[in-house]
Amino acid sequence: MKPPRKSENELILGLVSVSDRASKGVYDDRGIPELEAWCRKAIINPMAVHKRLIPDERFEIEKTLRELVDIIGCDLVLTTGGTGPSRRDVTPEATLAVGTREMPGFGEQMRAISGHFVPTAILSRQTAVLRETPDHAALIINLPGQPKAIAETLEGLRGKDGKSVVNGIFAAVPYCIDLIGGPYVETREEVVRAFRPKSAQRLKPAEEKQAEPVQPSQPAKPAEPAVKPFDPKDILMVSPRRAQNAPEAAVIWLHGMGVDNNDFAPFPDEILDFGGPVCRFILPNAPVREISAHPGYPLRAWYDVRSDKIDDNEDRAGIRETAARISLLITDVEKAGIPRSRIFLGGFSQGAAAALYAGLREEEPVAGIVALSGYLPLAGTLFSEITPAGRKTPVFMAHGLFDSVISPLTAKRSAQVIQEINPDFRWLPFDMDHEICQDELAALAQFLRQHL
Repeated sequence: MKPPRKSENELILGLVSVSDRASKGVYDDRGIPELEAWCRKAIINPMAVHKRLIPDERFEIEKTLRELVDIIGCDLVLTTGGTGPSRRDVTPEATLAVGTREMPGFGEQMRAISGHFVPTAILSRQTAVLRETPDHAALIINLPGQPKAIAETLEGLRGKDGKSVVNGIFAAVPYCIDLIGGPYVETREEVVRAFRPKSAQRLKPAEEKQAEPVQPSQPAKPAEPAVKPFDPKDILMVSPRRAQNAPEAAVIWLHGMGVDNNDFAPFPDEILDFGGPVCRFILPNAPVREISAHPGYPLRAWYDVRSDKIDDNEDRAGIRETAARISLLITDVEKAGIPRSRIFLGGFSQGAAAALYAGLREEEPVAGIVALSGYLPLAGTLFSEITPAGRKTPVFMAHGLFDSVISPLTAKRSAQVIQEINPDFRWLPFDMDHEICQDELAALAQFLRQHL
């Protein structure tokens, strides 16, 4: 899955200033304002900018870089500060620790530029790395701590005639982002000219051929697909903030009715805390709709609920449409390079119900299905609709014995239906209401680990 963008060419940018005293409020930080001003001056693309002011602590720097790339989805992260030879200067060490591949040319060029001004440029330890996960990659660059030096190293040096004498490092950044799968970044040439080989350049609108008018004899445009995939803006991707390694699995997780995908943003870290694998959680949002059982209060729901009794007069069309959208999402994750054997599908409450319905009807098996405090919708159709893949997909179902939202009896009946035709099924009751407890999390972490 690609990071959600408001537009195809939006650049998701992370800016990090590393300073003990500025982070404590001893003086105002100048690094981030300088970085942001330069980027907005130089970059044409729309940008989503995420800023962090942190102390010279290696753990804090590593955690921040992981958050910006793995959770926020930044394409480019620029840091300033903490690159000298003093013992508190640990930005390069933290950057190398989170990187998957070093890009040493950036540091070499920055020192070459700064060497035109001060002989102490050789003491600077700036570097750059790529941080790559199965479905995303970002470029992280350490810049100098002095605001004046930031612009110098990014733009390069110009002669009296205004022509470039020494290339700045940013000239190579847009093409690097192209190569790692990010957006096509364009710059204002009066600030810095982005270099790309001719084969990688796109025509500007003025250079493109005018489209021929559509003739009546031409075939009509293809019809819109029957099921629309999730809008990228409605998908949140979260990885554990404390993980030292890249994600081992992807978990498509569906929230409950009346909340949104942020409700489960802490889940990856909680799974890790209970001994589970490092998982990238893909959290789609349900559409906003009015529920027939409670009219007048639009909320997020995977399908309509027409009665206080959830399995009475069920919304067949809504349930099937949601299952089809989930199937498209699983396919997208697989196309992004994650095998189905490492993709789990799960959810809580109504999200658990949607996960059970969709997962048991998938044409190819996924790693497992998880249902917490949920039930099986349209249970009577499972015997005729379950696929061979659904029959052999591991299923974990847990429920509270005092659940006041989804009756434990309803959940237990669902479990019995599934267990009859799927031998790889586990049911666990817990002494709780409509919630999640620590013992349940521990059991879930074990299930995820077991079926990787």
